[in-house]
Amino acid sequence: MNVAFNEIFQSAAIWRARRFWAMTGAGKDMGRSVAANWRKRAWRSLFLAAVLGFFAGPVGAQAVTAPAPAAAAEVFTVADVPVDATAASANVARDTARLAGERIAYRMLLARLTLARDADRLPAASDAMLTDLVQGFEVAKERTSTVRYLAEYTFRFRPDGIRQLLRQARVPFAETPSKPLVVLPVLVAARGPALWEDPNPWRAAWNQKKFATGLVPMILPLGEVEDLAAIDADLALKGDAAAIGRISARDGNADVLVAVATVKGAGDGATLDVKATRYSPGNRGGEPSWSRSYAATPGDDQAALMQRGVLGTVDQINEAWKAANVLDFSQTGVLTVSVPLSGLRDWVTVSNRLGTLPAVAGVNLLSIDRDAAQIAIRYVGDLTQLRMALAQRDLELSGEPPSTLAYRGTTAH
Repeated sequence: MNVAFNEIFQSAAIWRARRFWAMTGAGKDMGRSVAANWRKRAWRSLFLAAVLGFFAGPVGAQAVTAPAPAAAAEVFTVADVPVDATAASANVARDTARLAGERIAYRMLLARLTLARDADRLPAASDAMLTDLVQGFEVAKERTSTVRYLAEYTFRFRPDGIRQLLRQARVPFAETPSKPLVVLPVLVAARGPALWEDPNPWRAAWNQKKFATGLVPMILPLGEVEDLAAIDADLALKGDAAAIGRISARDGNADVLVAVATVKGAGDGATLDVKATRYSPGNRGGEPSWSRSYAATPGDDQAALMQRGVLGTVDQINEAWKAANVLDFSQTGVLTVSVPLSGLRDWVTVSNRLGTLPAVAGVNLLSIDRDAAQIAIRYVGDLTQLRMALAQRDLELSGEPPSTLAYRGTTAH
């Protein structure tokens, strides 16, 4: 089906002109001027869409999209790698430290993408291999002496190189990042549950954890007045939908993790019971949860026990996410859906977000008018994984079988 490009341009102008008239009550002449101006801007918007790959070639031809470079680069970047080396000179120490840092970053990246059970199967890295896999690096906090070099490195790895390496080794991997998780650490104690209240050693333990290594980014709210007004400990324990929605909105409609900790006993006989539940506002029902108990070891104080609880909970969540999002490249599918549009900005938003998803191998534009676009999505893996990946970008599939793809986030107009 051919796209009536003229109609698209005119529709874009009409959308904007109508808005202008509604706001100002301007007459027809000014309306025509506004329409003409927005027609020019529509040309630029469609050119941008063409650059993004959705209008490449004749309509109906395959328009291949890949994960956006910026999105892929973030997943395959390992930051804040500390290095420390001593050698006969500062230059030799620097080179030694960088090579050691590359190996550390390589192991960290593979741990990020693969399941813990496959740790023994990960391919070892030679210096030559790392030279090929490392796309670039940045250096911070450099300190040198005549024989010693200390710094923090950020390494950027070639996504295609890492993917090929793991596929050749037959090691399954995931690279779809989750939406951020807002973490609410609730401590259940004799005096009652505590979230923002002090003391809350469970919250303090989460505050000491750096959340930058996995596919599930985590955010710990600062406990500002707006946070306290959004949710309290009792509402968090209940999973109150309205309160969960309010704290989610504070961080761009992120998902919310309520991590509940209960300490039993004291000293070497103490145990920490943790139950963590993930909530996705607007998509309630069947919330995943994780439970685990941690026993104190000799010499553990409460802070050390809670730190182990935090690390264990983070590992559980990341492992569950990877297991659900490992892509089987031998399994592919095509899904044809309608994308509702109220303006060109809606189309650009949806197309940009589709372009960031590793599970989306390509998109074929079938038709487009002022109300909707018909597209065919080529995807890797199964439909459940595609649905989950789309949800991380606030894109919702509806209908059974799915027939509509809509953006459920907020876009400035």
